[in-house]
Amino acid sequence: MLEITYKDGSSTSKITYNSVDDFIANQRLETPDLEDYYEIENATIDGKEVDLSDKTIMGLYKQLSD
Repeated sequence: MLEITYKDGSSTSKITYNSVDDFIANQRLETPDLEDYYEIENATIDGKEVDLSDKTIMGLYKQLSD
């Protein structure tokens, strides 16, 4: 399970995906759930924090799709 806590402007939101593959597939859609520029506060995979060098949705996408 992938959980992402992110900032959309001034508000903070959380979204959960059943798997990393679900997140990657969704980000490839013409209209994904999350904008590339959203700032990530925290991301975990199966409860373990993901160490991000680029704390944006695009950064997470690139890191997980490698």
